[in-house]
Amino acid sequence: MLPLALSLTGCGGGRDKLPNIRYAAVSPAGELLAAPTMDADAYRAAMLGWFDRADTNHDGRLDAAEMRADAGRAFKLYDQNGDGFVTSAEMTAYRVNSPYRVPPVQGGGRIRPGRLNLTADEADTASRDSQGRPQYRMGIDPVMSADANADFRVTLAEFLAQMAIRHGQMDRNGDGVVSREEFLAFADGPMRAWREE
Repeated sequence: MLPLALSLTGCGGGRDKLPNIRYAAVSPAGELLAAPTMDADAYRAAMLGWFDRADTNHDGRLDAAEMRADAGRAFKLYDQNGDGFVTSAEMTAYRVNSPYRVPPVQGGGRIRPGRLNLTADEADTASRDSQGRPQYRMGIDPVMSADANADFRVTLAEFLAQMAIRHGQMDRNGDGVVSREEFLAFADGPMRAWREE
């Protein structure tokens, strides 16, 4: 399952906080939604805010057409030169320029699980495992993972195909729509997995 929020932990009621873990609210289409936070409630509010915006007919459910429309809107954000393709360089530029970007990691520390990329400086200063590799965990990039033909760029068609799969993953009861509850369960999934580790 693709993690929607790239740095997720802890689930449950109230002000769920765990030390040194940041929740990164990211839409199913990879759009950064809020600044990283250690507050699970703030994370969920950002995720549900996205859901409410994507739910254009305001029926409390996302159908496939609403998911495609949101993906098309996000694709235009990422395709910064308007050539019909999204590259990793464009995604990096989008993320670096976002007010919600993950701040750089301080030297010597463990790189947080939510990072999608690692700069050369961060790799040089990251703590190392027993084999000398930087200690970090990479999330699956929700945009670049749509590159079906491995040409290092994502077309709108590839991206929409990925979003159709993602919609199906969120639609737990198979009725063709994603309810708020199904979406929140999908968004909270990586939190549950982390707790079980």
